[in-house]
Amino acid sequence: AGAAAATAVMMSRQSRSKQPRKSKAFLAAEQELLRQLRIVRVVPVVAVPDAGQVDKVATALVDGGLHVIEVVFRTADAEKALRKMSSSEPRAIVGAGTILTREQAATAVNAGAKFIVSPGLNPEVVEWCLERAIPVIPGIATASEVELALRCGLTTLKFFPAEANGGPAALKAIMAPFPGVTFMPTGGVQEQNLEAYLMLKQVVAVGGTWMVPQDAVVAGDAELLQNTARSASEAAKGAGLVITGKVATASIDHSARLWSISDGECLMSFLGHEDQVMSVAISSDGEDVATASTDSTAKLWKCSTGKCVKTFVGHAGPVFTAYFSPNGRNLLTASHDRTVKIWDIGSGKCTATLAKFARAINSAVYSPSGDLIATATDDSEVCLWSSETFQCVRKIAAHEKKVFSVNFSFDGQLLLTSSMDGTARISEVETGKNKLVIRGHDDWLRCAMFSPDGLKVVTASGDGTAKTWDAHSGIHLLTLSGHEDWLRHASFSADGRLIVTASKDGSARVWRADSGECVRKLDGHKAWVRSAAFAPIPFNHRRTFSEFA
Repeated sequence: AGAAAATAVMMSRQSRSKQPRKSKAFLAAEQELLRQLRIVRVVPVVAVPDAGQVDKVATALVDGGLHVIEVVFRTADAEKALRKMSSSEPRAIVGAGTILTREQAATAVNAGAKFIVSPGLNPEVVEWCLERAIPVIPGIATASEVELALRCGLTTLKFFPAEANGGPAALKAIMAPFPGVTFMPTGGVQEQNLEAYLMLKQVVAVGGTWMVPQDAVVAGDAELLQNTARSASEAAKGAGLVITGKVATASIDHSARLWSISDGECLMSFLGHEDQVMSVAISSDGEDVATASTDSTAKLWKCSTGKCVKTFVGHAGPVFTAYFSPNGRNLLTASHDRTVKIWDIGSGKCTATLAKFARAINSAVYSPSGDLIATATDDSEVCLWSSETFQCVRKIAAHEKKVFSVNFSFDGQLLLTSSMDGTARISEVETGKNKLVIRGHDDWLRCAMFSPDGLKVVTASGDGTAKTWDAHSGIHLLTLSGHEDWLRHASFSADGRLIVTASKDGSARVWRADSGECVRKLDGHKAWVRSAAFAPIPFNHRRTFSEFA
């Protein structure tokens, strides 16, 4: 308490002076470090009393799967060890730990440190790192210290010493009011309690020493260190990550399918369309699947039996999208006949038609509240319509070429579009003001979707990749590579942990959203997969909004 009070006084003084801000360079470096931490999930904390064999240590850890390494500044040879590890093993991302002063931080960075870790929240060290775009992870032990760190603009913190301060239970309580903060617990973490920490959704990685025994470090015992690192890496990758759920896919082979993510098996095929199936959606209760086809119809199917229970006939051209209303009572379809229709799911009858388009419609979606419909056409603008009156509420001219997809954020305040101009754009629904332009693909952007928490965006491109981005800064986070042809679709699961992509190569793939690892290839269609959709999470497995981050 005394330490926190002292830090509070220092922070108060600092807030009255010039407060450092996170630059774009700092944000980019911080996001890259977080990406690497999510991949390894365990950071070896290495104390080096003798740097003679330390180059072997770095190589052994990297070969064992742990390429993010923290060298603590507790020994006389720490600077020499860090410099040697950084220069001898280019695959390693080496940081400096136990940094207490600005001078130590400068020494560490000059020796090659790519990030700084400190045992406490030292404002001078934080400021020094912010000014130089060096990612910094200060130690905290209380909610008050988390608040002080947030005032500095920091959102990745070290819970230290973790076990002495109450372990996973204490950390869970501390992080509850701060859903946007990620943590790296260190101090007393062992392989035995590793999973308890990594099960916490805001824990990005843990720091530990069990995989770097002191005698092996001094001796440069590469074989032992590689084995302990591999054991820690494998334990971390499996901790708290049970990949389950279902995905539906739509293909131009005239079929839709339902798949198990856990084993990649096809659970059900939906057969009955006379032409290509262009989109697929799953109802919020998980019981029904809706499909749209170039045979000019949409259909409703039962997930449990694969039986078609409704066929929606009325369009005069290919139907490209089918979308459930938020209340589950209606189906929204958009066609190249330049109309949008609303259908009553119970009766199968068309209840309204919007026919005010000069060009073909590529996408139509409901807002989360259901009071608005957004449409994207072969024009460069997007239109918002009242779902009650079908009057145009707003036009948003965000792109230079035609718009392929349009989607709302989960709170309904933002609109995300993807275009033939190679960009995705985020605009305000209320004003139409453009907030962010996302660039980075080498071809058209066919699809763009928000994560459930609104913090990320995933894009699918004709360049054969999907990418994730920070939704506030536009910084590139991950590239999902592996498909053999261009992508038509990418979207997040309801809990934000997974991403599904659909490709012209005839497959869909499921990826971890935190690391970009492909966890399942869904391969069974005979032709191009146009669309994919996650089944909703069963109610007893859902997370609250505050847990999403």
